Amino acid sequence: MRWMRVATLVASVGGGLLVPGVGHAKDDEDSDDEKVGLTGGYDEKNGFHIQSEDGNYLLGIGLQAAYKIEPVFLDGKAESRTAFSFLRPIMRGNIFRPWIRFWTSLELADPPIYLLDSLVELQPVDEVGLRVGQQYTPFSRHESWGPQQILFPEFAAIANYYWTGRDKGVTVFGTMEHLEYYAGIYGGSPLRTIRSEPGKYQLNARATISPMGKPGYGELPYIMSGDKEPPPLNVSFTLQGAAGDVDQVAENFNPESGVFEIHREGERKFVTGGVDLFIQARRFSFFGEAYLSRQDPRNGAPNFTSFGAWVQADYVFYKKVLDAGVRLSFLDPSFDLDDDQLYIIEGQLAWFVNAPHLAFKLRYQLAHQQEAAGAEAAGVVIPKDAGTSQLITLQLNLAF
Repeated sequence: MRWMRVATLVASVGGGLLVPGVGHAKDDEDSDDEKVGLTGGYDEKNGFHIQSEDGNYLLGIGLQAAYKIEPVFLDGKAESRTAFSFLRPIMRGNIFRPWIRFWTSLELADPPIYLLDSLVELQPVDEVGLRVGQQYTPFSRHESWGPQQILFPEFAAIANYYWTGRDKGVTVFGTMEHLEYYAGIYGGSPLRTIRSEPGKYQLNARATISPMGKPGYGELPYIMSGDKEPPPLNVSFTLQGAAGDVDQVAENFNPESGVFEIHREGERKFVTGGVDLFIQARRFSFFGEAYLSRQDPRNGAPNFTSFGAWVQADYVFYKKVLDAGVRLSFLDPSFDLDDDQLYIIEGQLAWFVNAPHLAFKLRYQLAHQQEAAGAEAAGVVIPKDAGTSQLITLQLNLAF
């Protein structure tokens, strides 16, 4: 029938306009020949994925997971423990062009399920990019790496204390041979809420300078160097700052409703500065961060200053598979309190079966948190329960 022939022609023309690389088809046979096909499977760069032959469209699935056995003791008494450090399914890829990327991930390790990241990146050139959505804020190079890129089972406690977390907003970023920079503005809202709080904000800026050339992969540059011989020495360092006006909140799980309830604990203003230093000398690496922060608890208590630092060192002692490391951490949450300091020492043996996809980590941690009398009235956040704690972690890391 005539109307069917007309409809077929319109569909053919429309398809040619919508599919990249395909123009107006002369006839049905030519249109079939010019259709963009799909490829897929698994490779090191894209993981499990399907994509168009020209690479402009890609959809991948991934997982970042850490399964652990971890006895915990506080002042000699056994404490509750968890089975997962993180458990994150991921959907990622690009659309229309390889430089228009998307990423969405969930967190399953801390029920109920919640959105961890959902962002879009536009980066036509390495030197300038734009990231929009719910994302990890760039303050702290350590916190900006994925779980499979860090040396120890979890992120450093001091970095967690000062990191500005995940938030909703916009980041401008770029990478060059000797410089990596980030600058962003965010809504200052709790991670599990879908709305940004009125009048709240966070600002971030970070610049990582690499005078000897860009460092290798995360905190595992030698292990991930493949067949290449890494340089005898590589040094990089970071200057960074963050400021904001945010709500302090507590998230309590309500088992009846199956949701986290947000309890407001008042406003908090802060200004934080930080530095880091990364040194790699073939099999040996050193990494550390230091922070100084001025806090306004906005609860009638006076402003206070806090300081924290952590360092780690490791040596790959067998091929690019077996590694031994140590990490030291110190925190003084408030210079005005006399008994609030935290000390942590950690030692680890790690077996990177197929880095970064599969690894086993055996870690021992000894931590002491002072009593911190008066901390709550002063609006000072204490990261651990008072006392001496010990834990042993046997963790399997899985990432693809």
